[in-house]
Amino acid sequence: MLNYRLVATLLLLCIVVFPMATQWAIEPDGNWFRPFVVWAMIVFAAYVAYRHRGPDES
Repeated sequence: MLNYRLVATLLLLCIVVFPMATQWAIEPDGNWFRPFVVWAMIVFAAYVAYRHRGPDES
């Protein structure tokens, strides 16, 4: 079963983070790894938010 809350959260994060990450990526004097750090924080936050769910929960 599709979890609409998760999908909505991921879409919102993509809409907010993607423009910021692309701006950071094309910045000439910025660090190249900053977008990857942001995405790693998002993945970690999703893991922490959903690690308490059991395998039979949807």
